[in-house]
Amino acid sequence: MANIGTFGSIAFSVSSRQVNTFDNLQWSNSARYASHDRHLRATLLEFTGTDAGDITFNMYFSAYLGINPDAEIAKVLTMLRTGRAERLIIGRRAYGRSRWVIVSASKGLERFDGRGNLLVASMSVTLREYARRAN
Repeated sequence: MANIGTFGSIAFSVSSRQVNTFDNLQWSNSARYASHDRHLRATLLEFTGTDAGDITFNMYFSAYLGINPDAEIAKVLTMLRTGRAERLIIGRRAYGRSRWVIVSASKGLERFDGRGNLLVASMSVTLREYARRAN
């Protein structure tokens, strides 16, 4: 099995029996500036700090690929509802300066069997950097 990475209890991996990966990962950062108006002169900008970074990615859960969509969705929703901060690790690299929390998750329930069991689902997840308080 090839372990691609983890986010808390969510393991991204690929093997001959199951595929649980992500795609379309995007990482955004932004800075804050205060704007000071000046009489008859250009506005003066002052750097006031950075905002927390955001990471978004999509996940695809398929019973045909050895993954229980209901169980994976439940893991994500538990992390969202409890506010649990975790490290995002891909390969050997931890992303961000600290931990991340899930701030939003949208689900697409795509395929069901004849008994109403969920077979295929997709999720779009947004993580936000959870900075520690300075002492």
